[in-house]
Amino acid sequence: MQLYDYDFCHNLLYAGWDGGIINNLNDARHEILQNFDQMDFENASAYEEMREIVEGMVAEIDQLLSKIQSVQFK
Repeated sequence: MQLYDYDFCHNLLYAGWDGGIINNLNDARHEILQNFDQMDFENASAYEEMREIVEGMVAEIDQLLSKIQSVQFK
């Protein structure tokens, strides 16, 4: 009996509404964007600097999601 069979791996990635790696990464991306939208900036340069940081974080999460979802389990 294999411990890491298809069902185990699939459930690890896609488990339920609030579980699984994919759902948690999507939640993290959503929270980052929501927190940025709620920030109060004193000047435009601070806003632009933080926007670049947030965009980088979101891009890294998107890349990670893409890599994870490209893995095929047999």
